[in-house]
Amino acid sequence: MVTELGAAGREWNSYVDSRSDASLYHTLAWRDVVVEAFGHEPLYLVHRTASRVDGILPLFRLSAPLLGVKLISMPYDIGSSLLASGAEAERALLARAVELARAQRAAYLELRCRRPLATAEALGFRRSEPVLLSEVELDDPDAAVKRISRRYREYARFAERQGVSIREAESLADYRAFYEVYLRVFRAFATPPYAFRYFTVIHRHLHDRGAARLLLADLGGRIVGGLLLFVHGATVTNKFSVMLPEAERSRAMVALYTAAIRRGFDWGGRRLSLGSSGRSQSGLIAFKERLGAVATPASVYSSPIHGAVPSLERYFDDRGLERRLWRHLPLGVTRVAGGLLNRWFC
Repeated sequence: MVTELGAAGREWNSYVDSRSDASLYHTLAWRDVVVEAFGHEPLYLVHRTASRVDGILPLFRLSAPLLGVKLISMPYDIGSSLLASGAEAERALLARAVELARAQRAAYLELRCRRPLATAEALGFRRSEPVLLSEVELDDPDAAVKRISRRYREYARFAERQGVSIREAESLADYRAFYEVYLRVFRAFATPPYAFRYFTVIHRHLHDRGAARLLLADLGGRIVGGLLLFVHGATVTNKFSVMLPEAERSRAMVALYTAAIRRGFDWGGRRLSLGSSGRSQSGLIAFKERLGAVATPASVYSSPIHGAVPSLERYFDDRGLERRLWRHLPLGVTRVAGGLLNRWFC
């Protein structure tokens, strides 16, 4: 039987905690972040067999004037969607999600899964593999570091000799320093940045619990880069990685990732997700492989309801005119416009 979450928060959390393949994005803490930071409506579905939870589907309703409605699991991530203990629970959750999408008059329903989902294809969902997910196994910190390429291990030592130090953020002011770097780097990436409100919500809801870890690279008393990481159970997820162009020669980015691999194990992680890469981003994919990551395709399932399904591949294409123009906008404009755009493009 499928129901909406309602008051079953404790059961949801217990089921997520029981899954080694769950990430922070499956938790109710992440639901609260999305609601507060972006204002989207959660439609969280639970499947029970004999009163026991054996499947969940975190789903959000996104709406905007003139653009309509869409249902996505999971916005702001690729790879954290439906979790179920069997095909029956999968089918029931997917069927209920389609019913909800129709009732909401959504243009389409989209599920962003870490692995193929045969039940979705059997129900008529369209499958695509627009991105690759790169993961580092954290079986042992020394073994994981040894899987980093020899050149990158030397880069990490070089960064230390250059005076790069890695520390963990302690305050909201540290998040602000990271955000200023993030704004510059994301303009160069031609990617709309999140509003700073998102980072204040992350700090308030997740930082003190150890669920959000912000590693900062300091060079000469200045924050030049950082990694924002999410931690839940065995999964550590890299959300954002940024580095000022003038600091790239210090190899501080490799030092940051090396620190994340070592500390991720200490935080209880057994796999480190380095996030998604578009298939055309060969340089980024190769960079992650040199860090010891293995890339596998994510499976994105879509079902058109009352409209067409847009191409997710376009999000990773930085060659368009709008991207070239974005790189020339003042930072203040990208800050405001990015906050608005990311409520829909997620």
